Amino acid sequence: MSDNIMDMNVMNMKQTVARAKASGINISEYTLRRAIKMKELPCKVIGRTYLIHWDSFLRWISCEQ
Repeated sequence: MSDNIMDMNVMNMKQTVARAKASGINISEYTLRRAIKMKELPCKVIGRTYLIHWDSFLRWISCEQ
């Protein structure tokens, strides 16, 4: 199963990092985890998986509320 990551709107943490890097945004999983823990980046938690909406990530990375 090959998902085109550039077409996805909701991704797990690894997919979000991969799409960010493909878009020219250098960010680590650690930074995402820290932002989620500090409630700066909204996400949905399903079991042990954090689901991040790409638009929410872009708003967070550009410091928009």
